[in-house]
Amino acid sequence: MNKIKIIFLIVLGLSNFPLIAQSNSAISGVVKNQENDEPLPYASITLLNYAIGTISNEDGEFDFYIPKSKQNDTISISFIGFNTYLIPIRDINSPLEIKLNPATNLLDEVIVSRLSPLEYVKKALENLDQNYPRDPYQTIAYYREKFIENDAIIKREEAVFKTYYSKPADSIENQHQLLLYRPAENPQKIKFMRDWMDKKQAKETKKAIKRGEDVDEDFDLERDMNMGGPETIINLADLRNDTKGNFLNPKHFKKYEYSFGDETSLNGETLVTINFKAKRKIDYIKDQGKILISKESYAIALIEGSGVLSIPVAVKPILFIIGLSISNPTFNSTVSYQKFKGYWYPKLFRWDAKVNLTKRHAFSSNEHAKINIGQVFLINKLDSIATSIPENKRFNSDKEMENQVDNDLNIEWNELNIVKD
Repeated sequence: MNKIKIIFLIVLGLSNFPLIAQSNSAISGVVKNQENDEPLPYASITLLNYAIGTISNEDGEFDFYIPKSKQNDTISISFIGFNTYLIPIRDINSPLEIKLNPATNLLDEVIVSRLSPLEYVKKALENLDQNYPRDPYQTIAYYREKFIENDAIIKREEAVFKTYYSKPADSIENQHQLLLYRPAENPQKIKFMRDWMDKKQAKETKKAIKRGEDVDEDFDLERDMNMGGPETIINLADLRNDTKGNFLNPKHFKKYEYSFGDETSLNGETLVTINFKAKRKIDYIKDQGKILISKESYAIALIEGSGVLSIPVAVKPILFIIGLSISNPTFNSTVSYQKFKGYWYPKLFRWDAKVNLTKRHAFSSNEHAKINIGQVFLINKLDSIATSIPENKRFNSDKEMENQVDNDLNIEWNELNIVKD
Protein backbone atom coordinates (compact mmCIF):
# COMPACT_ATOMS: atom_id res chain seq x y z
CA MET A 1 0.00 0.00 0.00
CA ASN A 2 2.81 2.37 0.83
CA LYS A 3 4.29 1.92 -2.63
CA ILE A 4 1.02 3.00 -4.20
CA LYS A 5 1.12 6.24 -2.25
CA ILE A 6 4.75 7.08 -3.11
CA ILE A 7 4.15 8.50 -6.60
CA PHE A 8 1.51 10.97 -5.53
CA LEU A 9 3.22 11.85 -2.30
CA ILE A 10 6.19 12.90 -4.43
CA VAL A 11 3.97 15.17 -6.51
CA LEU A 12 2.12 16.60 -3.54
CA GLY A 13 5.26 16.95 -1.46
CA LEU A 14 7.02 18.95 -4.13
CA SER A 15 4.18 21.40 -4.55
CA ASN A 16 4.47 22.20 -0.73
CA PHE A 17 -27.27 41.36 -13.46
CA PRO A 18 -28.18 42.27 -9.92
CA LEU A 19 -29.81 39.30 -8.27
CA ILE A 20 -31.71 39.97 -5.06
CA ALA A 21 -31.65 37.24 -2.44
CA GLN A 22 -33.32 37.19 0.94
CA SER A 23 -30.51 38.89 2.84
CA ASN A 24 -28.04 40.09 0.23
CA SER A 25 -27.59 41.19 -3.37
CA ALA A 26 -25.18 39.89 -5.97
CA ILE A 27 -23.39 42.13 -8.44
CA SER A 28 -21.49 40.61 -11.34
CA GLY A 29 -18.90 42.26 -13.52
CA VAL A 30 -15.53 42.27 -15.18
CA VAL A 31 -12.49 44.49 -14.57
CA LYS A 32 -10.37 45.57 -17.55
CA ASN A 33 -7.46 47.81 -18.48
CA GLN A 34 -8.81 51.00 -20.09
CA GLU A 35 -5.83 51.25 -22.45
CA ASN A 36 -5.91 47.81 -24.07
CA ASP A 37 -9.19 46.24 -22.89
CA GLU A 38 -7.27 43.35 -21.32
CA PRO A 39 -8.78 41.76 -18.19
CA LEU A 40 -7.18 42.52 -14.84
CA PRO A 41 -6.84 39.33 -12.80
CA TYR A 42 -7.16 39.40 -9.01
CA ALA A 43 -8.42 42.97 -8.88
CA SER A 44 -9.83 43.90 -5.48
CA ILE A 45 -13.57 44.63 -5.20
CA THR A 46 -14.57 45.85 -1.75
CA LEU A 47 -17.01 48.04 0.12
CA LEU A 48 -15.63 51.47 0.81
CA ASN A 49 -16.55 51.60 4.49
CA TYR A 50 -16.40 47.95 5.55
CA ALA A 51 -13.79 45.21 5.25
CA ILE A 52 -16.03 43.10 3.01
CA GLY A 53 -14.93 42.18 -0.49
CA THR A 54 -13.81 39.76 -3.15
CA ILE A 55 -11.38 39.55 -6.07
CA SER A 56 -11.69 38.99 -9.80
CA ASN A 57 -10.57 35.72 -11.36
CA GLU A 58 -7.90 35.22 -14.01
CA ASP A 59 -10.28 36.65 -16.65
CA GLY A 60 -11.12 39.71 -14.58
CA GLU A 61 -14.61 38.39 -13.77
CA PHE A 62 -16.25 38.63 -10.36
CA ASP A 63 -19.44 38.10 -8.40
CA PHE A 64 -19.78 40.32 -5.36
CA TYR A 65 -22.33 39.40 -2.71
CA ILE A 66 -23.26 42.34 -0.49
CA PRO A 67 -25.21 42.14 2.79
CA LYS A 68 -28.58 43.87 2.64
CA SER A 69 -27.59 46.09 5.56
CA LYS A 70 -24.73 47.56 3.50
CA GLN A 71 -26.74 48.54 0.39
CA ASN A 72 -26.10 52.26 0.99
CA ASP A 73 -22.36 51.84 0.70
CA THR A 74 -20.03 52.35 -2.25
CA ILE A 75 -18.02 49.74 -4.15
CA SER A 76 -14.30 50.32 -4.57
CA ILE A 77 -12.50 48.53 -7.42
CA SER A 78 -8.72 48.70 -7.25
CA PHE A 79 -5.72 47.16 -8.95
CA ILE A 80 -2.09 47.90 -8.27
CA GLY A 81 -0.79 50.50 -10.72
CA PHE A 82 -4.27 51.79 -11.62
CA ASN A 83 -6.56 54.53 -10.34
CA THR A 84 -9.26 53.26 -7.98
CA TYR A 85 -12.83 53.27 -9.33
CA LEU A 86 -15.74 54.09 -7.01
CA ILE A 87 -19.42 53.52 -7.69
CA PRO A 88 -22.37 53.78 -5.26
CA ILE A 89 -24.30 50.53 -5.02
CA ARG A 90 -27.59 52.34 -5.65
CA ASP A 91 -26.29 53.44 -9.09
CA ILE A 92 -25.71 49.87 -10.28
CA ASN A 93 -28.51 48.45 -12.44
CA SER A 94 -26.74 46.05 -14.80
CA PRO A 95 -23.63 43.87 -14.92
CA LEU A 96 -20.55 46.04 -14.52
CA GLU A 97 -17.74 46.44 -17.00
CA ILE A 98 -15.15 48.40 -15.08
CA LYS A 99 -12.24 49.87 -17.02
CA LEU A 100 -9.45 51.16 -14.82
CA ASN A 101 -7.05 53.86 -15.93
CA PRO A 102 -3.31 53.44 -15.26
CA ALA A 103 -2.18 55.74 -12.46
CA THR A 104 -0.55 58.90 -13.81
CA ASN A 105 2.11 59.01 -11.10
CA LEU A 106 3.90 55.87 -12.24
CA LEU A 107 7.58 56.17 -13.03
CA ASP A 108 8.87 54.98 -16.39
CA GLU A 109 12.40 54.66 -15.10
CA VAL A 110 14.06 52.68 -12.35
CA ILE A 111 13.58 54.18 -8.91
CA VAL A 112 16.31 56.44 -7.59
CA SER A 113 16.49 55.89 -3.84
CA ARG A 114 18.88 56.32 -0.96
CA LEU A 115 18.02 52.74 -0.03
CA SER A 116 19.03 49.68 -2.02
CA PRO A 117 16.38 47.10 -2.99
CA LEU A 118 17.56 44.71 -0.27
CA GLU A 119 17.50 47.52 2.29
CA TYR A 120 13.82 48.07 1.44
CA VAL A 121 13.18 44.40 2.16
CA LYS A 122 15.03 44.65 5.48
CA LYS A 123 13.07 47.79 6.39
CA ALA A 124 9.84 45.92 5.64
CA LEU A 125 10.84 43.11 7.99
CA GLU A 126 11.92 45.56 10.69
CA ASN A 127 8.51 47.27 10.58
CA LEU A 128 6.25 44.21 10.67
CA ASP A 129 5.02 44.94 14.20
CA GLN A 130 4.09 48.51 13.26
CA ASN A 131 2.33 47.64 10.00
CA TYR A 132 0.44 44.46 10.80
CA PRO A 133 -2.12 43.79 13.56
CA ARG A 134 -0.71 43.16 17.00
CA ASP A 135 -4.03 42.17 18.57
CA PRO A 136 -6.22 39.17 17.78
CA TYR A 137 -8.68 39.47 14.90
CA GLN A 138 -11.00 37.17 13.04
CA THR A 139 -12.13 36.57 9.47
CA ILE A 140 -14.74 34.78 7.41
CA ALA A 141 -12.99 33.31 4.37
CA TYR A 142 -13.64 31.19 1.30
CA TYR A 143 -11.29 28.23 0.88
CA ARG A 144 -10.72 25.88 -2.03
CA GLU A 145 -8.29 23.08 -2.78
CA LYS A 146 -8.07 21.13 -6.02
CA PHE A 147 -6.42 18.16 -7.70
CA ILE A 148 -6.98 17.98 -11.47
CA GLU A 149 -5.66 15.32 -13.83
CA ASN A 150 -5.83 16.00 -17.58
CA ASP A 151 -8.60 18.56 -16.98
CA ALA A 152 -10.66 16.00 -15.03
CA ILE A 153 -11.53 16.95 -11.46
CA ILE A 154 -10.16 14.30 -9.13
CA LYS A 155 -10.72 16.26 -5.97
CA ARG A 156 -12.14 19.75 -5.46
CA GLU A 157 -13.32 20.91 -2.07
CA GLU A 158 -14.79 24.29 -1.20
CA ALA A 159 -15.30 25.52 2.32
CA VAL A 160 -16.01 28.59 4.40
CA PHE A 161 -14.00 29.11 7.55
CA LYS A 162 -14.24 31.39 10.51
CA THR A 163 -10.66 31.96 11.66
CA TYR A 164 -9.33 33.42 14.88
CA TYR A 165 -5.84 34.89 14.55
CA SER A 166 -4.00 35.10 17.86
CA LYS A 167 -1.44 37.70 18.87
CA PRO A 168 1.83 37.24 16.94
CA ALA A 169 3.78 37.11 20.18
CA ASP A 170 1.59 34.31 21.58
CA SER A 171 2.39 30.65 21.12
CA ILE A 172 -1.31 29.95 20.47
CA GLU A 173 -1.94 28.73 16.92
CA ASN A 174 -4.64 30.14 14.65
CA GLN A 175 -8.03 28.55 15.25
CA HIS A 176 -10.49 27.59 12.50
CA GLN A 177 -14.16 26.68 12.51
CA LEU A 178 -15.67 25.05 9.42
CA LEU A 179 -18.96 26.78 8.60
CA LEU A 180 -19.74 25.42 5.14
CA TYR A 181 -18.40 22.60 2.99
CA ARG A 182 -19.13 21.26 -0.48
CA PRO A 183 -17.15 18.77 -2.56
CA ALA A 184 -17.13 18.57 -6.33
CA GLU A 185 -20.01 16.74 -7.98
CA ASN A 186 -19.04 13.48 -9.71
CA PRO A 187 -15.27 13.59 -9.11
CA GLN A 188 -13.20 11.23 -11.26
CA LYS A 189 -10.79 8.48 -10.32
CA ILE A 190 -7.11 8.94 -11.06
CA LYS A 191 -6.35 7.24 -14.37
CA PHE A 192 -2.58 7.59 -14.44
CA MET A 193 -0.97 4.24 -13.61
CA ARG A 194 -4.35 2.96 -12.45
CA ASP A 195 -3.77 -0.63 -13.55
CA TRP A 196 -0.37 -0.67 -11.83
CA MET A 197 -1.82 0.74 -8.62
CA ASP A 198 -4.75 -1.70 -8.56
CA LYS A 199 -2.48 -4.70 -9.15
CA LYS A 200 -0.07 -3.47 -6.48
CA GLN A 201 -2.90 -3.00 -4.02
CA ALA A 202 -4.29 -6.47 -4.69
CA LYS A 203 -0.82 -8.03 -4.33
CA GLU A 204 -0.03 -6.30 -1.06
CA THR A 205 -3.48 -7.10 0.30
CA LYS A 206 -2.90 -10.77 -0.48
CA LYS A 207 0.47 -10.67 1.29
CA ALA A 208 -1.04 -8.97 4.34
CA ILE A 209 -3.75 -11.61 4.62
CA LYS A 210 -1.18 -14.39 4.29
CA ARG A 211 0.88 -12.88 7.13
CA GLY A 212 -2.21 -12.46 9.25
CA GLU A 213 -1.90 -8.65 9.20
CA ASP A 214 -4.73 -6.13 9.12
CA VAL A 215 -5.75 -4.92 5.67
CA ASP A 216 -6.51 -1.25 5.09
CA GLU A 217 -9.82 -1.86 3.32
CA ASP A 218 -10.87 1.76 3.79
CA PHE A 219 -7.92 3.12 1.80
CA ASP A 220 -9.06 5.44 -0.98
CA LEU A 221 -6.34 7.37 -2.79
CA GLU A 222 -8.56 10.18 -4.04
CA ARG A 223 -10.44 10.60 -0.79
CA ASP A 224 -7.34 10.41 1.38
CA MET A 225 -5.44 13.16 -0.43
CA ASN A 226 -4.87 15.81 2.22
CA MET A 227 -3.39 19.23 1.59
CA GLY A 228 -3.57 20.20 5.23
CA GLY A 229 -6.53 22.55 5.05
CA PRO A 230 -6.38 26.33 5.44
CA GLU A 231 -3.60 26.32 8.02
CA THR A 232 -0.99 25.27 5.46
CA ILE A 233 -1.65 28.15 3.08
CA ILE A 234 -1.98 30.71 5.88
CA ASN A 235 1.34 29.62 7.37
CA LEU A 236 3.05 29.93 4.00
CA ALA A 237 1.91 33.54 3.81
CA ASP A 238 2.60 34.54 7.42
CA LEU A 239 5.32 37.19 7.35
CA ARG A 240 6.12 36.72 11.02
CA ASN A 241 7.00 33.04 11.10
CA ASP A 242 9.80 30.88 9.74
CA THR A 243 7.74 29.48 6.85
CA LYS A 244 7.76 32.72 4.85
CA GLY A 245 9.49 32.67 1.48
CA ASN A 246 13.26 32.23 1.27
CA PHE A 247 13.52 35.67 -0.34
CA LEU A 248 12.35 37.19 2.97
CA ASN A 249 14.64 35.08 5.11
CA PRO A 250 17.85 36.90 6.15
CA LYS A 251 19.91 33.71 6.02
CA HIS A 252 19.15 33.43 2.28
CA PHE A 253 19.58 37.09 1.26
CA LYS A 254 22.96 36.42 -0.40
CA LYS A 255 21.39 33.72 -2.56
CA TYR A 256 19.06 36.21 -4.26
CA GLU A 257 19.37 39.14 -6.61
CA TYR A 258 17.18 42.11 -5.64
CA SER A 259 16.40 44.97 -8.03
CA PHE A 260 14.00 47.88 -8.35
CA GLY A 261 10.95 47.77 -10.57
CA ASP A 262 8.70 50.74 -11.32
CA GLU A 263 6.93 52.68 -8.62
CA THR A 264 3.22 51.99 -8.57
CA SER A 265 0.24 52.78 -6.35
CA LEU A 266 -2.76 51.29 -4.59
CA ASN A 267 -5.63 53.42 -3.32
CA GLY A 268 -3.39 56.50 -3.47
CA GLU A 269 -0.50 54.90 -1.55
CA THR A 270 2.83 54.81 -3.39
CA LEU A 271 4.39 51.36 -3.59
CA VAL A 272 7.95 50.41 -4.44
CA THR A 273 8.45 47.28 -6.51
CA ILE A 274 11.32 45.02 -5.46
CA ASN A 275 12.09 42.20 -7.88
CA PHE A 276 13.78 39.09 -6.50
CA LYS A 277 15.43 36.18 -8.30
CA ALA A 278 17.22 33.18 -6.81
CA LYS A 279 20.81 32.72 -7.98
CA ARG A 280 20.59 28.97 -7.44
CA LYS A 281 18.30 26.31 -6.02
CA ILE A 282 17.46 26.52 -2.32
CA ASP A 283 15.97 23.32 -0.90
CA TYR A 284 15.11 22.16 -4.44
CA ILE A 285 13.36 25.46 -5.24
CA LYS A 286 14.47 28.19 -7.63
CA ASP A 287 12.04 31.08 -7.61
CA GLN A 288 11.56 34.67 -8.70
CA GLY A 289 8.92 37.34 -8.30
CA LYS A 290 8.19 40.76 -6.88
CA ILE A 291 7.42 42.38 -3.54
CA LEU A 292 5.40 45.60 -3.39
CA ILE A 293 6.33 47.72 -0.39
CA SER A 294 4.73 50.96 0.82
CA LYS A 295 7.16 53.82 0.28
CA GLU A 296 5.83 55.56 3.37
CA SER A 297 5.48 52.81 5.97
CA TYR A 298 7.52 49.95 4.46
CA ALA A 299 4.46 47.66 4.69
CA ILE A 300 4.40 44.72 2.29
CA ALA A 301 1.18 45.00 0.25
CA LEU A 302 1.69 42.20 -2.25
CA ILE A 303 3.98 39.28 -3.02
CA GLU A 304 3.88 37.41 -6.31
CA GLY A 305 6.19 34.52 -7.01
CA SER A 306 6.80 31.70 -9.44
CA GLY A 307 9.44 29.07 -9.90
CA VAL A 308 10.50 25.51 -10.48
CA LEU A 309 10.71 22.63 -8.02
CA SER A 310 13.56 20.23 -8.78
CA ILE A 311 13.31 16.47 -8.39
CA PRO A 312 15.82 15.32 -5.71
CA VAL A 313 18.70 13.34 -7.19
CA ALA A 314 18.10 10.45 -4.78
CA VAL A 315 14.55 10.03 -6.11
CA LYS A 316 15.40 9.91 -9.82
CA PRO A 317 16.80 6.31 -9.86
CA ILE A 318 13.60 5.06 -8.20
CA LEU A 319 11.48 6.78 -10.84
CA PHE A 320 13.65 5.37 -13.63
CA ILE A 321 13.32 1.79 -12.34
CA ILE A 322 9.53 1.94 -12.45
CA GLY A 323 9.58 3.69 -15.83
CA LEU A 324 8.26 6.98 -14.55
CA SER A 325 9.43 10.42 -15.58
CA ILE A 326 8.36 13.65 -13.93
CA SER A 327 8.92 17.10 -15.36
CA ASN A 328 10.14 19.61 -12.83
CA PRO A 329 6.92 21.02 -11.34
CA THR A 330 6.27 24.73 -11.79
CA PHE A 331 4.39 26.86 -9.31
CA ASN A 332 3.05 30.38 -8.84
CA SER A 333 1.69 32.12 -5.78
CA THR A 334 0.06 35.36 -4.70
CA VAL A 335 -0.21 36.89 -1.24
CA SER A 336 -2.01 40.22 -0.94
CA TYR A 337 -2.96 42.43 1.99
CA GLN A 338 -5.62 45.08 2.64
CA LYS A 339 -5.31 48.20 4.76
CA PHE A 340 -7.95 48.51 7.48
CA LYS A 341 -7.92 50.96 10.38
CA GLY A 342 -4.24 51.74 9.85
CA TYR A 343 -3.01 48.13 9.71
CA TRP A 344 -2.44 45.69 6.86
CA TYR A 345 -4.52 42.53 7.11
CA PRO A 346 -4.52 39.49 4.83
CA LYS A 347 -6.75 39.58 1.75
CA LEU A 348 -5.80 36.68 -0.51
CA PHE A 349 -3.50 33.67 -0.33
CA ARG A 350 -3.23 31.36 -3.33
CA TRP A 351 -0.81 28.92 -4.93
CA ASP A 352 -0.91 26.55 -7.88
CA ALA A 353 1.51 23.89 -9.06
CA LYS A 354 1.66 21.98 -12.33
CA VAL A 355 3.59 18.83 -13.24
CA ASN A 356 3.65 16.45 -16.22
CA LEU A 357 3.97 12.72 -15.58
CA THR A 358 4.87 9.97 -18.07
CA LYS A 359 4.85 6.20 -17.51
CA ARG A 360 6.82 4.30 -20.15
CA HIS A 361 5.52 0.94 -21.41
CA ALA A 362 7.53 -1.46 -23.56
CA PHE A 363 4.64 -3.04 -25.46
CA SER A 364 1.85 -0.48 -25.24
CA SER A 365 1.32 3.24 -25.45
CA ASN A 366 2.90 5.37 -22.77
CA GLU A 367 0.67 6.98 -20.17
CA HIS A 368 0.65 10.76 -19.67
CA ALA A 369 -0.85 12.97 -17.01
CA LYS A 370 -0.97 16.72 -16.55
CA ILE A 371 -1.50 17.36 -12.86
CA ASN A 372 -2.70 20.72 -11.52
CA ILE A 373 -3.03 21.19 -7.77
CA GLY A 374 -3.53 24.25 -5.59
CA GLN A 375 -5.23 26.11 -2.77
CA VAL A 376 -6.89 29.50 -2.41
CA PHE A 377 -7.95 31.39 0.74
CA LEU A 378 -9.94 34.60 0.19
CA ILE A 379 -10.94 36.85 3.09
CA ASN A 380 -14.61 37.80 2.75
CA LYS A 381 -15.07 39.64 6.00
CA LEU A 382 -12.62 41.03 8.53
CA ASP A 383 -13.33 41.96 12.12
CA SER A 384 -10.76 43.54 14.44
CA ILE A 385 -12.83 42.34 17.41
CA ALA A 386 -12.20 38.64 17.89
CA THR A 387 -13.21 35.82 20.19
CA SER A 388 -11.43 32.51 20.55
CA ILE A 389 -13.13 29.49 18.95
CA PRO A 390 -14.29 26.88 21.50
CA GLU A 391 -12.17 23.76 21.42
CA ASN A 392 -15.10 21.51 20.50
CA LYS A 393 -15.75 23.60 17.37
CA ARG A 394 -12.17 23.82 16.09
CA PHE A 395 -11.30 22.34 12.73
CA ASN A 396 -8.86 19.42 12.67
CA SER A 397 -7.00 18.98 9.38
CA ASP A 398 -6.41 15.28 10.17
CA LYS A 399 -10.15 14.55 10.01
CA GLU A 400 -12.60 14.53 7.11
CA MET A 401 -13.97 17.99 6.30
CA GLU A 402 -17.54 16.84 5.77
CA ASN A 403 -17.77 15.60 9.35
CA GLN A 404 -16.69 18.88 10.95
CA VAL A 405 -19.24 21.43 9.72
CA ASP A 406 -20.54 23.62 12.55
CA ASN A 407 -22.44 26.52 10.99
CA ASP A 408 -23.54 28.32 14.14
CA LEU A 409 -23.53 31.61 12.18
CA ASN A 410 -26.18 30.24 9.78
CA ILE A 411 -24.24 31.45 6.76
CA GLU A 412 -25.40 30.34 3.29
CA TRP A 413 -23.34 29.94 0.12
CA ASN A 414 -25.23 32.73 -1.64
CA GLU A 415 -23.98 35.13 1.03
CA LEU A 416 -20.32 34.47 0.31
CA ASN A 417 -17.80 35.74 -2.22
CA ILE A 418 -15.79 33.06 -3.91
CA VAL A 419 -12.96 33.03 -6.43
CA LYS A 420 -14.57 32.15 -9.76
CA ASP A 421 -12.97 29.36 -11.79
